[in-house]
Formats: sequence, structure tokens, C-alpha cells
Amino acid sequence: MIARIKGLLMVFVVAMFATACSTTHNTTVSTAARAKDHQAGEHVNKVLVVAVVNDKQARDSLEANVVAALKARGVEAAVSAPVLGDNYSEGKNRKQMAADIASKGYEAALVVSVIDIKEEMNYTQGGTSFAPDIAVSGAMGQSYYVRQNATYEAGYFHNDKKYFLESNLYRLQPEQLLWRAKSTTVNPSDLQSGTTGVADAVVDRMAKDDMI
Repeated sequence: MIARIKGLLMVFVVAMFATACSTTHNTTVSTAARAKDHQAGEHVNKVLVVAVVNDKQARDSLEANVVAALKARGVEAAVSAPVLGDNYSEGKNRKQMAADIASKGYEAALVVSVIDIKEEMNYTQGGTSFAPDIAVSGAMGQSYYVRQNATYEAGYFHNDKKYFLESNLYRLQPEQLLWRAKSTTVNPSDLQSGTTGVADAVVDRMAKDDMI
């Protein structure tokens, strides 16, 4: 459940520091699905948020923003480190982790991990634009239209860095995958922007899908 793709998630967050893009966070949820036996109004109320990443600052930022987004919707939530410790995934299998978290009073765990990172080169088409024509009055009430200067904007290439993440919501006892979503973050301007975008998009979709 939890021990997956640590290195990729560390690259994901560290890269957020280095990106020079001027855009703010841009995260969208591409797909989401919940368990077939989900009943309307069957919500999780106490969730431990787990980001699988070795870098402490990166993990803390992602978990804190997800927790804040959950609390804003009335869900009791907590980050993982104070509950599980810094090396929570070492030497434990999925069932052991689920039992440990459940023993501390949590009914569910939300695990966020990166599944891929891609950098794409895209081209923005150029074009010519004109200012509005100006009406000029002439003799005998005639009107003439004068076209102002045209403006040409050259096309250009630009790189887009995309981070593909997966978020899994598990019930702990009995263990069951309740909900899964895949999201894409494009050109985050920095760590805070990127992790806030992930948190807002994922938690909004959880609410839309009747999980919280």
C-alpha cells in the first residue's frame, strides 16, 4: 500500500524547487473511481495522510497541504510523521502498516505517490492581429476607415513538465481500497504551489465522489 516509488516522488518535489516557470499550480484529476459497494453518504471521518518520499521537507509540505484541505471540509486528518515516525515504511508490509495505523485510531489512510514524470516540448502558433479600424469624417459627411498598424506575434516553443500522481484511499480495518484517483500537475512554480495544487484537486474530487 505504502512502500512504492519513493525515488520518483522525491524527484517530483525537489524538481518543484528548481523549475523556473512563472505559472501557478495547475493540477487536474484525470480519472477517479470508488469501490463498487460504496453507499451514498458513506464517508471517511478520520484519515492519516501519507506521502511516500525520502525528503522530509517535501513530504511535510505535501502532507500538510492535503491535511489542511481535508480539515477545511470537516474531516479529521493528520500528517504521518508524528504518528508513524520518519522511517515508517521500512521493513513492513502493507498489512502491517494498515494494522499499525488502525491501532492509533485512524479508520483510513490516504496515500499519495508519483507514477510518472514527463517533459514535453510544445509549440504555440504565432499570428497577426490588427487594431480596430478608425472612422475618419471627410467632406460632405463621408466617412473613411483607416486601418491601424498590424501586430505580428511570432510562434515559439516551450517546455512543459508534467507530474502524474496517484492517490489511494484505504479503509484500514478490514483493509479495502475505497477510492483511487490519478492527477496531473503541470509546471508548478515552486514546492508550495505544486503541493497545494495537488491537495486542492484531490480533496475536491474526494468530496465530489462522496468520499468525505
